[in-house]
Amino acid sequence: MLLRALFIFLLFHGVFVSAEDVQQMPAMHHLFDVKPSADISIPDSFPLNKNKQIDCQTCHGIKDMKDQDFKKIDKSDKDFFREGPYEVLTDFCYRCHEKKPYQRDNVHKMLDSEGSIIEDNCLYCHQEALDPEQDIKPEERGLRLPAQNICYGCHLYTPHFNALIHQQKPDEDMKKRINKYEQQHKINLPLSDDGEIMCTTCHTPHQIDVISREKPAGKQVVNSDMDEGIVYRKHPWNKVFIADKKDRLETLASQTGKKYALNYQRIEKEILLRLSAKDGTLCLVCHEF
Repeated sequence: MLLRALFIFLLFHGVFVSAEDVQQMPAMHHLFDVKPSADISIPDSFPLNKNKQIDCQTCHGIKDMKDQDFKKIDKSDKDFFREGPYEVLTDFCYRCHEKKPYQRDNVHKMLDSEGSIIEDNCLYCHQEALDPEQDIKPEERGLRLPAQNICYGCHLYTPHFNALIHQQKPDEDMKKRINKYEQQHKINLPLSDDGEIMCTTCHTPHQIDVISREKPAGKQVVNSDMDEGIVYRKHPWNKVFIADKKDRLETLASQTGKKYALNYQRIEKEILLRLSAKDGTLCLVCHEF
C-alpha cells in the first residue's frame, strides 16, 4: 500500500514511472518506515533508521538491501533475517513481538480457575453446550462435523507416528476385545460413524472433570495441567537412537542442504488420553502381544 501510494504521488507530481520501476513487496510484508509501538521490544542488534523507524535493515542483515533488486536477493542467506537462520518464520517474529498473544487458544482447556465450564470452548465442536451431568447419546451430541473429521479442523491428519495406520476398521476379533474392555472397565472407546478407529477412540477431547470420572466418557489419564501438557524426560537410550539414525540423517542433509537432529525421550506425563499409552495399557485394548 505504501509503494502504491508513492507511485500515485509521483504521477500527480509529474514524475512518471512505469510499474516495473516500483519494486513490489510481498502481500504479507511487514510495515516499514514506521516507528515501533510500545507493545514490541526490538533487540539492540536490530537497528532502526535515523528517524528511529523500522526499515529494511531492521529485519534484514544483508548490506544495503533496500538498494538491491529484490528478485535477486539470496533469501537462503543466514542473515537474510537478522541472526538467522530460523527454523520457522514466527521464531523471528517473536524476537520483537510477545509470543503469548499470538498463540491459538487451547479449546480443550474447558474449565476456568473456579472449575466452571467455559461454554464458548464447547462451541468449537458442538452446536450448543451440553450438560455434562446428563447421559448423552451419540446422536444427541450435536457435533458440527462427523466425529472422525472434527479434529482435523485444528490438528494434522497425521499428528504422530502411526496415526494414519490406526484409522481403519478393526477386524472382528479386535472389535470383540474393544467391546469386552469397555464393559469390564466401564470406559468409552468410541468408533467413527463408519466403525473405524478415530482420534477420539484413544484421545478424549474434554479436560478431565468436565465429564464425571465415574462415567465411561469421563475416564481418562489423570493429568489436569492443560498448560504444561504432555511432558517428556531424557533417556539413556537416546545415545543408541542417535547412532542408529546418524547415517540416514547425514544422507538427508546432503540431499536437502539442511541439518536435522532427532532425540529419543520417554513420556513422563500424558494428557487427554482415555488410557495410558506409555505403559502399553491403551495398546492392549486392541492388540495382543
